Amino acid sequence: MLAAKSDFIGLEGVAHLASGGQPPLLRAHQGAFDAFARDKARGMAGYDAHWQIGQEVKERLASLTKLEAGDFALIGNASEGIARVVSAIDWQPGDNVVTSALDYASGRYSFARLSELDVEARLVPAEEWRIEPAGLIAACDGRTRLVYVSQVNAHTGQRLDLAALSAPLQDKGIALLVDASHGLGVVPLEGALCDFMVASTYKFLLGPHSGVLAWNRRRWPHFEPLAVGWHAAEAGEERGDYRLLPDARRAEIGNANHLDVYLLKTSLDFLAQVPAADVERHVLDLGGRLRQALVEMGLEVITPEPAAERGPNIAFAHDAARDLAELAAAESILLWGEAGRLRASLHLFVEVADVARYLAWLPKGLAQVEGAR
Repeated sequence: MLAAKSDFIGLEGVAHLASGGQPPLLRAHQGAFDAFARDKARGMAGYDAHWQIGQEVKERLASLTKLEAGDFALIGNASEGIARVVSAIDWQPGDNVVTSALDYASGRYSFARLSELDVEARLVPAEEWRIEPAGLIAACDGRTRLVYVSQVNAHTGQRLDLAALSAPLQDKGIALLVDASHGLGVVPLEGALCDFMVASTYKFLLGPHSGVLAWNRRRWPHFEPLAVGWHAAEAGEERGDYRLLPDARRAEIGNANHLDVYLLKTSLDFLAQVPAADVERHVLDLGGRLRQALVEMGLEVITPEPAAERGPNIAFAHDAARDLAELAAAESILLWGEAGRLRASLHLFVEVADVARYLAWLPKGLAQVEGAR
């Protein structure tokens, strides 16, 4: 354990293995609420402070991803970021977009919507729960405009080899959009490998319900989202005319959710106190032990074994996954069960005893759901 459970709200007596869906808030977030309220009462000076906190958040995000602060937009959620990227592409009839059939719904649904523009959404089947970069590349052709992948798959916990995708797609002039929601804050992300990156901040970044979008301006210089607001542009020479801002602020239509930004800064400051390599080592070690124990129980583990192919999520397939999660919650063991799999998520506040508690309970839980059939 790299952070005390007492740093968080609501972890007393709880084995919290659900950060992939909903992590606890920090006790320090209460101070962030107060700071926001004080600044909001200060008029123009307080409003300026809101934007300064946002800039500091972008600087923190840049340090996590090796991008620049100007590459980041603070938005409502990761799904909004996906929509911003999709809207910025000049789709033509006959174009296509490629993703895995196992990838997150927001991407798959956005691309299915493009059928109205006669754009094909190519869903590449997984091979025994695995997403292969070579399979995604093979699905591309001269009319492919975008490939969407998750750094860490929300369903299986597989960590994708982004380097294996990045160069071949760049050579073909295909944009790579990476959803880092299930990795950012726990496993490293090389932002230079992406053209665009989105992430939910309420998962492994330990923040509020908001999102971020990164635009790698050096790798993909053209980005003009369809939606434009006062904060995304500056006035042109004619009234009603405008020029998009030169950085990722062009994806920020108006005010950020400033309270969320204060909360996110507190989260990022907290994460910065622990070396990122230590966090990754901690979750991969615990995850390796957990995965091996699940295999020894004879369960259909869908998370890869090699540490380089794993993030913080360890999952096994089960058709009563939600029932299992509800039974575990009654024992103060928090998991995530949906879509035919039970997922445990590890973070810096999870300790060996939490994993042991889950493993000790699991045979009982499996017996209960089997007995209810």
